[in-house]
Amino acid sequence: MPPFSGTFSYKNDNLYCRLIGDGVHMVMERLDPNIAKIRFEVQHPVAENTQAEAPIIYQPIQIPEGVTLIVADSAIPAARIGNDFFIVTWIGNYLVLRRGNVLFRIFNQQSQAIQLAE
Repeated sequence: MPPFSGTFSYKNDNLYCRLIGDGVHMVMERLDPNIAKIRFEVQHPVAENTQAEAPIIYQPIQIPEGVTLIVADSAIPAARIGNDFFIVTWIGNYLVLRRGNVLFRIFNQQSQAIQLAE
């Protein structure tokens, strides 16, 4: 089994970013405690600055051609908002595909915290 490449939490505003090829980054971003979106962006060209290092700026793009997201247990396409991004929840397991090849598996870890009564 391939190694895990990180985690994403619905409890904070940390983004999960991963290069998927051709300069395109996949970004997973929390919308609320139960829902996140998966969007895509590319590095914006920045004019050369010889005085200091210019910050890297990323520009949102539409879902790249050939990229799909499916619910892993059923192979049903996941919710999509136009051509801008996909919607996921912490409940499901998903596969991110590019031209039919799996790029990422997004697994629900299904864990619970147990607190003893006083």
